[in-house]
Amino acid sequence: MIDEQFKHIVRQKQERIKRKLYEDPLFRVLYMPLWYQCNNDLSPVETWQEALMVIGELKATESDIRHLEIASIMEQLKERYSCFDQHERSEDEAIHSSMLVMATVMFMLGGASEVWMENPHRKLCRSISEVLSRVEGYKQLCSDVKTSEQRTVDDEGPLPVRDFIGEEKVSIGELPHFDVDIVERSGLKLHVLQAIYLMKDRMTADNDWISIYAVLLDRHDIVKTMTSFCSMINDVFGIPLNSRYMSATLRDHGEDIEKWSDVYDDQRRHLSLVKEFRKLLGKLERK
Repeated sequence: MIDEQFKHIVRQKQERIKRKLYEDPLFRVLYMPLWYQCNNDLSPVETWQEALMVIGELKATESDIRHLEIASIMEQLKERYSCFDQHERSEDEAIHSSMLVMATVMFMLGGASEVWMENPHRKLCRSISEVLSRVEGYKQLCSDVKTSEQRTVDDEGPLPVRDFIGEEKVSIGELPHFDVDIVERSGLKLHVLQAIYLMKDRMTADNDWISIYAVLLDRHDIVKTMTSFCSMINDVFGIPLNSRYMSATLRDHGEDIEKWSDVYDDQRRHLSLVKEFRKLLGKLERK
């Protein structure tokens, strides 16, 4: 169930998230089309984060009925966006916000296959499009995204094929190599480093790394020192993390993952990342 309360992400945090998201070619395609329609609405960063929340809801729904749940999810989103930071909004405004989020979900799912007829989420995408087709701004958004995508393809080549719902398939050929000295410096086992590598592109915000830290701590793979963890991530993966900010996030969440609450947006997203990371570690440990 999608929480009814929505709060804007503070501007400073949005800027941090946006810099990271710029690395994602699909986000770059969607950024300007979403920005054109964000007057007094969700920002492109917020829209992307909300879309990931919906993706999490869809993942938890049986695949054969996901397309039937779209109308229900739209109603939940409309309720969620009926109020921005204690300010009441009109029904049309709430519907427009819901459209931005669900359209972004559709664009995410549309990239699961190079061939449309082979896309496992084809029925789901059609259902989303049918629900959104009568919402003002949707057709213009699709047109703007099509234009933006063509420019990106012309400049950078085809967008990568990604399935935001399906489990990531891991094969030995896809796993990165780490030199022995890097493994020793990290203090982690090789398969753990490989799992972190495969997860790093899922870290759309700096505080998402708390999911990795919490799982490693829970497994006793690392000692309870945030500074050491942040230094290791920077040393091995070249990703600078602020240990004070990370420690504050951990205090807010709590060290016990089982007590994290899906009522809060950040913790809901982090619980999803925890689940993915644990599943990935399990796969690699069996190889």
